[in-house]
Amino acid sequence: MFHFEMFSSSIATGITTRAQVTSINNSVVPTLNKGFQVPSQLPFLHSVFGVSAHMGEVQMQTPRFLPYPYPNLNPNNRGTAFESPPRVWDFSRNPLPMNPTDELDCFATQNAGSNETVYVGINFCDGPPTPAPAGQFLSVHWTSSTTLTAAAMSTVTPSIDTPLPAGLYALVGVRVYSATGLFFQMLPATQPLWRPGGICVQAYDSLDPPNQRAASYLYYPTLGWGQWLQFRQNVPPQVNIYATSADTSQEGWFDLVYVSP
Repeated sequence: MFHFEMFSSSIATGITTRAQVTSINNSVVPTLNKGFQVPSQLPFLHSVFGVSAHMGEVQMQTPRFLPYPYPNLNPNNRGTAFESPPRVWDFSRNPLPMNPTDELDCFATQNAGSNETVYVGINFCDGPPTPAPAGQFLSVHWTSSTTLTAAAMSTVTPSIDTPLPAGLYALVGVRVYSATGLFFQMLPATQPLWRPGGICVQAYDSLDPPNQRAASYLYYPTLGWGQWLQFRQNVPPQVNIYATSADTSQEGWFDLVYVSP
């Protein structure tokens, strides 16, 4: 299992001088000072996604990483949206261990010449991905016309084009399109608290992180992030989207495996 959280704040310029980025309280993983308190059920760092117009480096800090240097992550995404292909740091096959209840902090650099807001998403996890179950694979398209709240997570209820046959489904990959969307997290209807997530695309031809999808659309094999969650056809998950302005149209694709009747 994995779970998405994010950091965002305005930081001063200086490509070699790191500044702390503030955690955003989504009422799931507790914040601690300007970071997050590592949950005991998810004590590993799964992935990191950084973006801003003049983004430089992202550095994640927690006591478990010492006495070695903190991970300095570069390249990242420079622009108002994630680049294509996106620059992501995917540790899912060998997630970075952390101490439960310790503080996980995020530092970043940018060289705009003035203050600039930076955005960093992360996934916590409980270990390597849970393998996707065997079953019929399908990918379904959905739409929504929700007015998103700028600079906040907004809940979207997907309207799936074609009704799903009755049964149990495993979610094994996601693509979310929104004109100003940066991040998304799934909001399970009946599953545990955790909300796995990733990055949004802002153009139809933009690429997702390869493992965010369940099947390969590029020139190399896709390993995927395994099973995200399970749901029955009458209680599909909602989607939380973090956007930078109040756009009113969203689309997405759920990669699914039909598990059982």
